[in-house]
Amino acid sequence: FPQPDSLKLTSINEADLAAAWKLLSSEQYDVTLANCLSARKSLALCDWGYLELLRDIAKKQYGNTNEAVLMQAFLMTQSGYKIRLAKSTQKLYLLVSSAFDLFNYNYYDIDGQTYYAIDCDVTQLYICPAFVQKEKAISLQIAKTQKLNEELSDKRQLSSQKGVTASSCVNKNEIDFYNNYPSGFVNHDITTKWVAYANTPLNPKIQALLYPTFEKITQNMSQKEAVNIILNWVQTAFEYEYDDKVWGEDRAFFAAETLFYPYCDCEDRSILFSRMVRDILHLPVVLLYYPGHLATAVGFTEDVQGDYLTYKDKKYVVCDPTYIGAPVGRTMPSMDNAQAKIVVLK
Repeated sequence: FPQPDSLKLTSINEADLAAAWKLLSSEQYDVTLANCLSARKSLALCDWGYLELLRDIAKKQYGNTNEAVLMQAFLMTQSGYKIRLAKSTQKLYLLVSSAFDLFNYNYYDIDGQTYYAIDCDVTQLYICPAFVQKEKAISLQIAKTQKLNEELSDKRQLSSQKGVTASSCVNKNEIDFYNNYPSGFVNHDITTKWVAYANTPLNPKIQALLYPTFEKITQNMSQKEAVNIILNWVQTAFEYEYDDKVWGEDRAFFAAETLFYPYCDCEDRSILFSRMVRDILHLPVVLLYYPGHLATAVGFTEDVQGDYLTYKDKKYVVCDPTYIGAPVGRTMPSMDNAQAKIVVLK
């Protein structure tokens, strides 16, 4: 960054903001933008991770000020993201367009697009309509493992009722990042809120410690036998507890979080199970949403009997990671597969 005093707002009226934006657009900030884009690439940051990086960089340089918000907004637009600047009487705020409908954020409709207020609890704002070409909304999907500083947790031994013991160890900085990650859904369909969690890959270092146990045990098994091993492990190696008792609210886990925290519920187990089966056995998995419950179904390439649903002419056999002791093909009592909604995963 150039020196902090090179960007100074005496007020947040239109003239002063225009002059400051013109300054940010000058050559002296080209290196700043290039460094931020380079960091996004080298750290493999997701969109939300990049947003947080820019916020932290701007605050470190300018403090909790309007200049910091303006800097973050400028860097977001120049990085290709769809944002809008807003202001109250004395403060600037950043509004971000998201491909996901975000929970627990104030939002505004601008030209038919929804924008979410970041770090803002003010409901009445003046919003600048200016935009840049080819801007895009942020996504909550995490396509690859981010290269965060590593601080490993203690190794955890997790054993199933069938005697399978596997070890896990996670990066606590990754857990901290997930702890503040927003939850959202797409196309106004609340059942898609688990997709971003379930499609997020497990850190390769977690895979390297956890997966060999299952790869070795299942290498000569049929697909059904192999899935039953993983299913029973997820069913019985973890302690179940309701989110509202542990967290005070509903909260879904990324797969790494289930391996870290002492308690989990049906959605967390389904997300972890779906991740493991796709990674270890390379079989497609869908989530099954019943009112008040989440389970999974596996698309076997071998003939497997049991309860199943059909999606695009393919049979998916029910596997419930929360129905303790239930094998492949058995639905939890009181759950109606005719009413279940299939949630498609990658």
